Amino acid sequence: MHHNQLLKVEQVAGILCMSKSHVWAQAKDAPEFPKPFKLSAKQTRWKLSEVDAYINTMSAVRH
Repeated sequence: MHHNQLLKVEQVAGILCMSKSHVWAQAKDAPEFPKPFKLSAKQTRWKLSEVDAYINTMSAVRH
């Protein structure tokens, strides 16, 4: 995958092994979680690079 790729909520959920509703809840309530942005009124996306950075941060916290 290209690092500047834009991800749908389903893709973020799959990468992070969580439900779509949990992704939305985390985006709303967890300050460290990557924030989505709107492409249009009906399209919201996350940057793959920000999701990767979040995974790396969470991995570092666990060790």
